Amino acid sequence: MKTDRRFFKELRFRQLRALVELSRQKTFSAVAAALKMSVVSAWRQVRALEEEFGVQLVDTQGQQVVLTEDGCLLVEMAEPMVESFLSLRSVFDDRQGKAPRKLTVAAPAGVLNDALPDPVTRYRRQFPNVGLRLMERPSRGALAALLAGQADIAIVGMTAADELPAALSRHRLTRYPIHLLCPADHVLATAKRLTVKQIAQHPLVLSSEDTSDRSQVDLTFANAGVLNQLNIAISASRVPMITKYVAMGFGVALLAPGEVKPLVPKRGQPQLIWRDVSALFGHEDLVLLQRQGRFELPHVKVFREMVERSFEHG
Repeated sequence: MKTDRRFFKELRFRQLRALVELSRQKTFSAVAAALKMSVVSAWRQVRALEEEFGVQLVDTQGQQVVLTEDGCLLVEMAEPMVESFLSLRSVFDDRQGKAPRKLTVAAPAGVLNDALPDPVTRYRRQFPNVGLRLMERPSRGALAALLAGQADIAIVGMTAADELPAALSRHRLTRYPIHLLCPADHVLATAKRLTVKQIAQHPLVLSSEDTSDRSQVDLTFANAGVLNQLNIAISASRVPMITKYVAMGFGVALLAPGEVKPLVPKRGQPQLIWRDVSALFGHEDLVLLQRQGRFELPHVKVFREMVERSFEHG
């Protein structure tokens, strides 16, 4: 009896893709929806891999499915191949000039406002026919957009508290120290030696919980045993809003503001100062993320390199 080798090769790819998708989605129902197959079929793809490799790849814990150590190892090896195969058609069409060239970049508002105007201007001048789309998202939202396939590039802040999914490659652009923002006559502005517990005694104006610098600040307070004692007066996602409320006397702020610039007070408002507290709270790394293993289209590579050079040159 003749065997259809192409069928088995296609089946093998579907099995690996199902396992890789399961590592991201955590449930078979979510995998089925993402890959447009039945839940039973999604389960069978993974089960077939377990039979072939002779090991348990997944473990069910309540509603969630987690990978075993062998499952994590197989995903680490298979993910670049799956991503490369999935991107092959788009690369081929791009090389033939069949597909309209598009590029979607997800990044926080501060990055879009401060860091990207120059490379975006130069890129649009060089590639006027590329459909460039910019998405404003907080760091975690930009990361989610990239993982969901809604963006080609994500530029996000990451701290020591953040874990980078194995599916992504990272290009570090710059590092921002976490600063304390307070009135110039505030006790924290003039204290010779600051401590985490000392800062925790004051009302706080913090970045929103979906930002990376906030996760780093919360982790530092948690390690000091004071996270549950904080008086958080307001959480905001934009530096101008945080600055405004600190000037209004709501509290002192802790954030990684990017490039620190002198603050000119408005009439009737106090002078505010930035104080580097990275020795206590650490840094935020600004990184450019892409899907690991996918072929990088030429027009995407040019944009990435433009952004990297803009940071190298300050």
